Amino acid sequence: MTVIGVASMKNSPGATTFALALAATWPGTDVVLAELDASGGELAGYFRLEPSPGTVSLAAETRSERDAEVLRRHTQTLPGGLPVIAGPARPDRAHAALMTLSATLPEVFGKLPAGAAVVADLGRLVGPAAELAVSMDRVLVLARPRLADLAHLEGLAEALPHAELVLVGRGSYPPREVTDAIGVRIRAHIAHDPAAQAFLEGRRQRTRLVRAARRISGALASVAPLEGVA
Repeated sequence: MTVIGVASMKNSPGATTFALALAATWPGTDVVLAELDASGGELAGYFRLEPSPGTVSLAAETRSERDAEVLRRHTQTLPGGLPVIAGPARPDRAHAALMTLSATLPEVFGKLPAGAAVVADLGRLVGPAAELAVSMDRVLVLARPRLADLAHLEGLAEALPHAELVLVGRGSYPPREVTDAIGVRIRAHIAHDPAAQAFLEGRRQRTRLVRAARRISGALASVAPLEGVA
């Protein structure tokens, strides 16, 4: 069982797109993508999914049922076959669902079978998303290597010792300086991909982001070290 969170501290440089790419390239077939962003989901709009099932119905059921199959009962299927638990677009509904799920999902995660994987789009790492992140195996925090982004990472190493950075695009600070200053391991440094939005909208399946995500997902699934992705 592997549960990976994808998050940002402030202005997200494509966290939802990266989470989608990570789940879509995860080795094996027993993987679920979950939109656990308290500010609202995006995938239902991009892929014209139904309002339910999703995180709202999942939150309702996990108040009483927390078996290993509960996640699957609230998925819809994206083109290509990836199961997704979609979040509502409305922030008030998304936040209400996350308030419940931050308390109930840790127990569900603990019951998942060996080989199962969940990739969770957490959005900003605050509130119920930050609480839920504590129960995950790893949390990949996306940030640009520039001062405006890195300033928000202060205290991350203490709050989430299992957090790792994914640096996106160019900036003023090389990875080694970022690690020394923040104290958080860098999982990868990926290039900005102008075609990433087309992937999120289902218009392209092969982009630089997808290639990078495939290498990262393979390393995470095998618990192999990975210092950087071009």
